[in-house]
Amino acid sequence: MNASDQRTVALARNWMPSACVIFSAWIVMAVFSSRCLYADGSHEFVRVLQAQDFVALMWSRHFAFYIYEFPLVLAIKLGVTNMSWLRFAFGLGCFLPWPAVLLCCHWISPRHFWIAIVGCAAGYLNACYMAVGEHILAHAFFWSSLFVIVFGRPLKPLAAVILLGSATALLFSYESQFFLCVPLAGLSCWRIVEEMREQHGQPSIRSWSVLAVAGGLFFTAAGIGLYAIVKPEIPTNYVGFRTNVETMLFHRGWTMNWSLAWSGMMLAAAFSRKIWELICGRSGIVILFFALFLWGMAPLLAPDTLEPARQYNNRILNLVVPLLLLPVVLIFRYRPRWMEDRNVVLSQMAAIFLMTQSVWQINATWQWQRDVWRLQGILTSCRGIVPLDSTIMADSSMESWTCEFDWTWPCLSIALAPSQKINCLVCSELYLDPEIRKHFWQPFDPLKPETLPNLDHYGLDFSGYAAAMRKDAD
Repeated sequence: MNASDQRTVALARNWMPSACVIFSAWIVMAVFSSRCLYADGSHEFVRVLQAQDFVALMWSRHFAFYIYEFPLVLAIKLGVTNMSWLRFAFGLGCFLPWPAVLLCCHWISPRHFWIAIVGCAAGYLNACYMAVGEHILAHAFFWSSLFVIVFGRPLKPLAAVILLGSATALLFSYESQFFLCVPLAGLSCWRIVEEMREQHGQPSIRSWSVLAVAGGLFFTAAGIGLYAIVKPEIPTNYVGFRTNVETMLFHRGWTMNWSLAWSGMMLAAAFSRKIWELICGRSGIVILFFALFLWGMAPLLAPDTLEPARQYNNRILNLVVPLLLLPVVLIFRYRPRWMEDRNVVLSQMAAIFLMTQSVWQINATWQWQRDVWRLQGILTSCRGIVPLDSTIMADSSMESWTCEFDWTWPCLSIALAPSQKINCLVCSELYLDPEIRKHFWQPFDPLKPETLPNLDHYGLDFSGYAAAMRKDAD
């Protein structure tokens, strides 16, 4: 190994821990800033508070809901009523699955860990601004399952637990489980065949039984996913998903455009030593630094251009990215010599990918935290209904450019209420229109205080809001 290669190896070893630290810093920031409440998150939070138990929107996804809601429900069952702690608990359920999965992947195969990192950076971090998304969990548990099946050799007890736990979670996660679980089921069966060959027809009973059960769970999950696609419980979700895919293709958004460019650079650097040397040169490093700075710092440098809802439109990436990376995993397992010389380069590029995407998320989360403070200021100083467009929140990071989450503003006002006495709710003008209210669903009617959720258990008092509404009516 020459001096240049030694420097490359050293850099690769240094970048990955730094990237993981920055990613972890974002996770902590997201949990403490209550970013789990963006869009559908605030409604789900309020629903769980009201039920004081698990709630699920769709039968085919209810395991995903249970995972998200588990820390919150546990806190409620333990007698926690403080809203700040309950928001924190909900954030844990929303943001901890991916770090946990990445830890599992690193434990199973540190050498191939970078592939899961690319999956995280290209898929999850391009589609996670709305933290409550069952597609997020389907993608995450795909990686922990795949790493155990392909790289977990021999099958250790902890790896077996990870595999069975992931397979169970995928059973009712998201419609995309049909496409993700079919290859996982096939690979489970192939692993059994491989072990029978290697051990002359007498594989380990523990290994064989675990793989057989996991394969059965994956086949069952694929069947459930197919049924949910053919017979959707909420047909409008399918139509909306298809529309968002079309929107994504023509308006990809900031992070996705950069991700595509970086993915192309990764491939070029991996297959062309000359390009890699240009990147590692002094001029290349300077140019790369400024490009990455612009990429990651965009929410801070140009806050008006931040469009969080674009990441909601990108949720198909949580299906496309793992399927695109599946052949890469299989190549490294069955034809490692093809990629042996490229592993270090790809690892380093993957680490930088994760780092920059995490920096973008940190800055976007800072914008969210500033808007939380602004919203709480409005909720403290006003009474009754406050029309959204009359406030500074109309152009905030909480507001979708297509207004698709406008129905959640009253829920968000409750979830982020700065005190137990609620005197004010922010509400979009769209849902104050009597004609709109006839045709569009909303969890409760803010014009009718009697329809507000019963949250007496947590000390939330809507009497001030009700009095303000009666005064306005008079």
